[in-house]
Amino acid sequence: MAIATAGLPDADPFLWYDGKMLDLGTLGGTNGWAQCANHHGQVIGFSSLAANPAACDFPVLSSVGPGCHGFIWEDGVMTDLGTLGGDTSEAIWLNEAGDVAGSADLSGGVLHHAVLWRNSKIHDLGTVGVDPCSRGRGLNARGQVVGGSSDCTNFLHAFVWDEDSGMVDLNTVIQSGSGYQLTNAFNINDRGEILAKAAPFGFVPNDDADLGHLVLLVPCGSETEDCAASLQSTDLVGPHSWAPSPNAANSGNLLRRDPAAN
Repeated sequence: MAIATAGLPDADPFLWYDGKMLDLGTLGGTNGWAQCANHHGQVIGFSSLAANPAACDFPVLSSVGPGCHGFIWEDGVMTDLGTLGGDTSEAIWLNEAGDVAGSADLSGGVLHHAVLWRNSKIHDLGTVGVDPCSRGRGLNARGQVVGGSSDCTNFLHAFVWDEDSGMVDLNTVIQSGSGYQLTNAFNINDRGEILAKAAPFGFVPNDDADLGHLVLLVPCGSETEDCAASLQSTDLVGPHSWAPSPNAANSGNLLRRDPAAN
């Protein structure tokens, strides 16, 4: 849905702290939005710049205006997270270590890649295969990032990224024969369980139509329960239950389960 931006009032991100609303300010523009906070009082979001003051005048995370930059705020100081050479960036998720996952435009402003901001540096996470674009969506305490790789309009391949393996297409580490393709991953917890979206094979990419199911991907490694037995009993949309073991964060194949199926 298109959102008209003309005439909207100025808006600053804020932190509700000690019973009071604390204005975080902006990066020089007239609009900004807070997105996520951690227990250390760090806040991330996106803000317009003085050069384009109304760039962030609508809170649509998937399509912030050109010139809108991601920020991190801490102890009264808002820091511009920057881009990969383009005009726009998005800070989407924050962990307790202060790492930030999101996306940033490359030079030219046509392509955007998933990024990880760590220790004041931006890291380009790349894309899956020949996909031209990607976006980071979630981040856990172990520094693993999940998101979607896309044709720059619609998500096609859900991914997980870490420092050891780089970007991995989640479709390559799940059981075969499901009839579904994982197109986007939204969140990952500290056990490595991933919330993702799955569309039936043969689907026509169209994120606006929101095709597919939400699925839970559960790590299955050598130290967990019998993976072979679990794979045989796991149905993407059928009723069942399977509790991950305490060691479920170990890397390995991933089971998937529809959270609506108990």
